[in-house]
Formats: sequence, structure tokens, C-alpha cells
Amino acid sequence: GARSLSMRAVLVDKPGPPDESMRLAHDVPVPQAAPGELLIQVAYTGLNRADLLQRMGRYNPPKGASNIMGLEVSGLVKQVGPGNVGMASRFRPGDRVMALLAGGGYADYVNVSAELAIRIPDSMSLRDAGALPEAWLTAYQLLSFVGSIRSGERVLVHAGASGVGTAALQLAKQLFGAVPFATAGSAEKCSLAVRLGAERCFNYREQPDWPAELLSATSSAGVNVLLDCVGAAHLGANARVLATDARWVLYGLMGGADLPPEQASSFLGALLSKRASLIATLLRNRPDEYKARLVSEFAERAMPLFESGRLRPVIDSEFPFAQVAAAHTKMQSNANLGKILLAVNPQLELEKRQEL
Repeated sequence: GARSLSMRAVLVDKPGPPDESMRLAHDVPVPQAAPGELLIQVAYTGLNRADLLQRMGRYNPPKGASNIMGLEVSGLVKQVGPGNVGMASRFRPGDRVMALLAGGGYADYVNVSAELAIRIPDSMSLRDAGALPEAWLTAYQLLSFVGSIRSGERVLVHAGASGVGTAALQLAKQLFGAVPFATAGSAEKCSLAVRLGAERCFNYREQPDWPAELLSATSSAGVNVLLDCVGAAHLGANARVLATDARWVLYGLMGGADLPPEQASSFLGALLSKRASLIATLLRNRPDEYKARLVSEFAERAMPLFESGRLRPVIDSEFPFAQVAAAHTKMQSNANLGKILLAVNPQLELEKRQEL
């Protein structure tokens, strides 16, 4: 239990391939909840691209955050910080919660500010909740806080079958009343994107001139908001499909950071001619006050739509905790449709249901 001196956690001994860099240790000290924090016994944690980058030594955690990977968890509150202060006073041991983390999710226990925890509805499983915090809060942030999406606007979501992509498509249509489009790298991924609400999904591998098809689908108007986790590989194509006064939100560089020389010279001109804004953003290194506001707004506006069935997490696969290397290998291959989960203590689901 939480009073044990040690716990299991995935540690990275050296940057490298999944099966050479990570190990499941059994002697990691259990963290203790400080005032205003919760200690959570982890049921599930979701994989994110940031985990792969951190494993390879290319994305260090923010100052003061745990060096253990893992940006989101679902589980049970095991301990409320001393003094029962602030938001922590709303929780009790045994409560089912999900939480946004700056690190530490690949472990049996993790502590987190109570302001970054969301109570899980009775209708939602711990498994489904484990797929929510990082992907869905990122998508909400991109659309609302950064992209300032408005009802009726058109939004293009790259990597539409990814964790963030599947969340963004649903939020765009169901919560914000926007008209979503998507790109993806296979027919299967495009089919999923359309089922989740995309008006059209363009397979960039088989439709190299997808910008022309998107412009045709929008009567040459283009998109008002573009969610871009790709970067350089779609640079020229992105500039083509922007509407006047569009917001291009860059939140990843899966396609590289170096501008193609043949496109670099015309890139700024294209932005200027369309009065477009290019906004770069990350969530992990935002201050807790920003994250707390994001969590609060998401809980109020989006969580009721999960309970009504209008929003749903998309889970690709689940790996036992000890098979973390296999989970990383699958994500690295870009084969997943939706979230990949690590089942850290999946028995907590059954134990809690039996208790209730």
C-alpha cells in the first residue's frame, strides 16, 4: 500500500531504444503528498510522444518535476496532503480520479496538485479515464486557449488518428460547433477520423496534393484553425490551406524542424498575405496556475459530454506494466489508432467496483 517503503517504477538508465534503455525497478521510494496534493495509486497511465522523446534524452522534465516518465494517470486517491488545504479538501482516500502530470506516471504511486485532478464519473471506467488527461486537455488547450476556435469555423487536425487528434476532432465538432478536417497516414486511420466527426480525412501518403482537395472541399476558403504536430514536412501544404486571419497552432515536430529550402523563401510571404498567426505551444512546461485553469474549464465544459456519450476516449491497445518496451515500440512505429495504455494496477477497477 501507500505506506510501503518502495514501489515499482519505470526508470531510464540511458537514452536509447525501448528494450535497451528502460527497466522496471521495484525499489523506488513512494512519494508523499505535500499540502494541497494527492497521492494517487495508479491504475492506468497513457503513453505520449513526450515519453518517447524523454526516453531518448531529447525532452527533459520541467524543473522540480519527477524524472519518471508519464504525463497522465487514472487511479485511486491513497493519501490527501497534510492540512486538507485548498482543492485537496474536496477529495478523500478511495476517490476515483484522473490527473494531468508533469511526470511520474510510470509508477505504482504518484503525487499531484489536487488542482490538476478530475473526479471520474461513475459511468466511466478507470481504463477509459487513463486515456483522457494529457491528450484531451492538450486538444482542448489547442482549440480553445490557443486557437480561439469559434462555432462554424473550419479546423484541420493533423495526425487525426492519434491520441490528441481523436480528441481534437470530437471536441471541435461536439463542444465547439466547428467543422473538422483531418490528415492521416493510412485508409484505416482516415476511416476512424471520419467516424469521429471529420468532414473529410486526407491520406497524405496516397493523396500527395491533399491541399488542393481540402481547398476544393472548402470552396477555396481554407481552414481557420490548423493543429499541427508535424512541422516541416507539411510546411508548404499548411500555408496553402490557411484561410485569411487563420491561426496555425504548432505543438509538435514529428516531421522535423528544418524548413525545406525550396519553401523557406516563400513561407513568410504566405503568412503575411493571409494575415495568419503562427503560434507555438507546449503544455508540460506551463505553470500550474495555467494547468489548473485548463483542468477546471475542461471538467466543467467537456466532462458532461462524456457522461452523455457525445465524447468518448479512443483506446488503441493496453500493455501490462512490465511490457513498457513493447508499448513504446508500437507508438514509435506510428501504428496506433488512439491511445496506448500501460496497465499499472488494473485490478483496482475490480476492487473498487466490488467495494461499491
